[in-house]
Amino acid sequence: MNATDSLLIPLFDAGRLSGLSGGPLGPRYRFWRDADGQRHIFSIYDADAVPDYPDALAIVARRTPVGPIAMWAGPAGEPARRAARRMKAEEVHVHVFGEEVPETLARFLRPHQAPQECLALPAPASMAPVFANQSRRAA
Repeated sequence: MNATDSLLIPLFDAGRLSGLSGGPLGPRYRFWRDADGQRHIFSIYDADAVPDYPDALAIVARRTPVGPIAMWAGPAGEPARRAARRMKAEEVHVHVFGEEVPETLARFLRPHQAPQECLALPAPASMAPVFANQSRRAA
C-alpha cells in the first residue's frame, strides 16, 4: 500500500502526465488507477468549481505531501461540490467518459444499496444486564 492509496474507495493516484509536468497544463491533469490497474486521465478543479458534466465521474480528493487521496467518487456537479464541502477537500478530479465507459468507473455512478441481512454482531453477554435494566425503566 502506498501513502496515497485510499482506504475508502478503490481508486489510486497514478501521478501527473509526464509530458506536461514542466508546462502550465501539468498541474491541471492527473492519472488515477482503477481496481483493475487501468489508468484514466482526470482534469483537476477547485472544490467549488466542479462543472456539471452529465457523463463524468468526479473524485473528491484531499491533498497530502505525497499526492492526492480519494475521499469520495460519484457524479460531477453539485453532488461532487457537496461531498467536497462535507469532507473539506481542496480539489475535485473529473473524468469525462468517452464512447466506452469502463465498468470499474461506472459502478461509482450507480446507487449503492445496503445488504438486506443485518451484519451487526450481538451484544456481549456482559452487557445483557445493562439492556435489561434499561427496558424495565422504560416500562
